[in-house]
Amino acid sequence: MNARNNTHLIVLPQVVLTPTIEPVIVSLDQVFREANQTGFVTSGLRTPLKQLQIIQDYLLKLGLAKKYPVAMTCKVNDQMTWEGMTVFKWQPGWSRLLNEGIIINPPFRAKCLMDYIRNGVNKKGYWINPSPHFKGVSFDVGGGDNGINDELKLIEPQIGVIPGLVNMVIERNNNCLHLDCVKVEPPKPENNEFGYYIEY
Repeated sequence: MNARNNTHLIVLPQVVLTPTIEPVIVSLDQVFREANQTGFVTSGLRTPLKQLQIIQDYLLKLGLAKKYPVAMTCKVNDQMTWEGMTVFKWQPGWSRLLNEGIIINPPFRAKCLMDYIRNGVNKKGYWINPSPHFKGVSFDVGGGDNGINDELKLIEPQIGVIPGLVNMVIERNNNCLHLDCVKVEPPKPENNEFGYYIEY
C-alpha cells in the first residue's frame, strides 16, 4: 500500500504521510478512479512551524502582512504584550484570519482575540486547539476551479464507510476538505487448536 502510487487522488510531493492517513487516501483513490475524477491531497502531517508558515501565507494572500508584521517574522514560540495580555506574536494575525472567515488552527493552543462566528457562536476569547494535522491523523483534499463541490460529492458518502475515515470539515474559504482519521489495526491471525497461531 503506497499512496504515492495513487492514480486519481494524487498526493502532492510536499505532503507528509502517516500510517493512519495513508490507507484512507489509498481507499479514496479507488472512489475517485471509479468516478473518473482527479483530486489532490494537499496536506498531511504538519508541525507547529509549518502551521505558522500557513498562517503567514494567508496573511500575505489577504493583504494583511503589513498590518501584522511581527507575525511575518516571529518564531513559533515568540511572545509579546497585546492589549494588556501576553500572547504569541502570531496570535493577533491568526485571530484576524478567523475573523475573516479563514478556518485555521493555531500552532499551539491559543485564545481567539477577535470576533469569530462559528455555528452561530462568537468564539472570541475561546481557546482553540492546535491542528489535528500535528498528530498525523488528518489530511486535506483541495478543491478545483469550481471549489470543493466535486470532491465533496465523492468523499461525503465515504465517511464512516471507508475504514479509518471518521469525520470531515468543509472549508470553503480554504477551498479544501479537511478529513479526520483513526488508525485501523489489522486483524490478528486466528489461534489454532493449540491456542496459539503460527506464522509461516
